[in-house]
Amino acid sequence: MYYEKLEPILEDLQNKDIDVAGGSVVGMILSIINSLITYTCNLTKDKKNYENVREEVLDILKESEDLKTKTLQAIDMDEKVLKEILIAYKNRKEVPEKLEKVYKKSAEFCMSVTENAYNTLKLAKKISKIGNRMLVSDYKICMMYAFTSVEASIENVKINVDSIKDEKYRNKMIEKYQQIYKQARELYLETN
Repeated sequence: MYYEKLEPILEDLQNKDIDVAGGSVVGMILSIINSLITYTCNLTKDKKNYENVREEVLDILKESEDLKTKTLQAIDMDEKVLKEILIAYKNRKEVPEKLEKVYKKSAEFCMSVTENAYNTLKLAKKISKIGNRMLVSDYKICMMYAFTSVEASIENVKINVDSIKDEKYRNKMIEKYQQIYKQARELYLETN
């Protein structure tokens, strides 16, 4: 059943004529993680021994649904940004300033995915503390993939930042992703 549902997506991903790449994969993984967080919330919110955390679980559930939507949208946005980079790179000699602008736009987009990954990690951590104890491995899976998504999306920020000439902008972005990474790593290692 899932083979038939997922196979067309995987075919798009491996097709060299479709501009779906690493950033899109991060978006896919984050949307799946947020769906799993929603699943754990649904298996907690109405359980007998979890009445005292129901409101908090419902808040986490809402946040995970919002993040799922954002990360699904990131899949399509990644494709658009990649196309813009490819066009700007192709025309870099005629319009060199366009490439710098597109790299900045891409770096900012990738930073927003990094922030979504970090927020997903924080949600996974929250539900792991109060959620249904039968789902411990699900919480760990969510945290593991969310942390890896932070790392992966930072790689996408780096590749863009490395191509930007504006040193002040570059330093600001580097400082920002280093701070997110530090916080994400501390949060992740706290549980493992």
